[in-house]
Order: sequence, then structure tokens, then C-alpha cells
Amino acid sequence: MRRRSLLRTLLLTPLLLAPLASHAANLDDIRASGVLKVAVYRDFPPFSFVHDGELAGVDVDLARLIGKKLGLTVNFMPLTATEDVDGDLRNAVWKGHYLGGGTADLMLHVPFNPELARRNDNAFLFAPYYSENLAWAGSHPPASVMQIGTERIALENDSLADLYLSALQGGRLRGQLLHYKTALEAPAALQAGDADAAFGSQSELEWGLRQGAQPTTTLRISAIATPGLQQARWEIGMATKESLRDLAWAVGDAVTALRHSGELARVFARYQLSYRAPDEH
Repeated sequence: MRRRSLLRTLLLTPLLLAPLASHAANLDDIRASGVLKVAVYRDFPPFSFVHDGELAGVDVDLARLIGKKLGLTVNFMPLTATEDVDGDLRNAVWKGHYLGGGTADLMLHVPFNPELARRNDNAFLFAPYYSENLAWAGSHPPASVMQIGTERIALENDSLADLYLSALQGGRLRGQLLHYKTALEAPAALQAGDADAAFGSQSELEWGLRQGAQPTTTLRISAIATPGLQQARWEIGMATKESLRDLAWAVGDAVTALRHSGELARVFARYQLSYRAPDEH
């Protein structure tokens, strides 16, 4: 999925783009309509995906909780990821796709990144709600990637995990890397015995292992040291139009309340995910 390319762009080699201007409504207009339009990524389990014909996932549940806090009905705008997060912000938040469909009032699952915010001044990034990191799944996690031995390592093709391990120590591990089309295929390969370990984002590894039919009592998921990686842990937040900062303040207050009440952690637990607050580094 292109989402991996946008994350790789943020954490490895930032791409500079020039944003354009856009006009937006205000929070009073949204309250008058009674509807909050929220963009979530299409086919992105465990955060947003279709289950039994209905949208589900962490981001979907969080959006509904925010809507409840604000007294608004939530309508979802499923978003197909582009080549980079700049394109996603353009399509979802401040300009809209060239094929039509308008923009959302709020977009979830946006990397809370100063460089991204600097080069997208028509969007306002705010309210980081959890921290993501690279992790190792297997029976005997090493303390550091530098201690990886001869394990066959499953990972998503062209992901941050793939590019990092491929380049590590002059490509020492390239012959051990098993590439899969999606992030969820990597833990599935581990469960099937086709790989000795899986490497990728912790949330996707947790979700993938818990979807399998085989018990995973001997498998552990651990964040391991990744020397040389610019950013092995990153915060995920939200975005709205620059002109909708009043909405951002209201949503930010709602997210803070959900965190303090433990409700946000319970959303993650509902999908069998560990919750890592953005200020826990």
C-alpha cells in the first residue's frame, strides 16, 4: 500500500512540496449541519477496514467517540492513500480529489511530524493520540537489529522496515528478508512457519498475529533497538484545514478527555492492541 511510501518519506527522506490555498467552513457551520465528516484510510486494518459490511477499526471507533463528545453525527470519507502523505492531506483535507467528492472536516491517522506540518501550511496537524514503532515478532527477539542472526524475516515489501533492514550493515540481511505484499501477510507467514520472525509496525504485528488460527503463545512482540534509523518511534495524530482551528481545539479537548478517562486505551484493547500514549517515550 502507498501508505508505506508516505511513512518512509517522512522518516527517511522528506519530500518538499508547495501547498496551495483553500477556503473552509468553521466549527459553527459544522455544528449547524450536525455532521462531522471524517476521512479514514481505506482497507487499513486494524485502524479502518470493512467488517461484516460495516466500517470498523480503532480510527473508526475513535471518530465516533469524538462525534459523540461534540454532539455530532459522524459520516466517513474512505481515503485511498496516494504516493505520499502530502497528497493524502491535499485530497482529504484542504483541496479535494480531482475526481470530486469534496473534503473532510477531520482526517485521522496523520503522522504528527514537524516537517510534514511545515510543508503543508493549508492543513493543521494536531492531537497526537498514540505512538507507533517498529517491532520484532518471533520466539526469541534480539535486543537490537545488530544482533540478528540467520533468521528468515518476513516483512512488507517497500515498507520502512524493509528499507531499513535491506540497508543495514551494507545489506548483510538482504538474503534473509522475505517480502510480502501487505503488512498482515508477514505475521501470517511467521505463524505458518514460513518465516522465523516478522518485522514491522507493532500495531500491525499485534493485529496480524491475533487473526491467525494457530496459537501464538511462543511468539513475542518486542520493540528492539534500531541504530541508525532517523525515527524508530513516531506519533500519530489528526489534521484539519488551517482555517478550522476552532474544530481542532474542540477535537483536541475531546481526545484529551478520552485519554484521561481510559476510553481511548479501551478502544485499542477492543482490537487486541497495546496502547502507547504519545507522551510515553
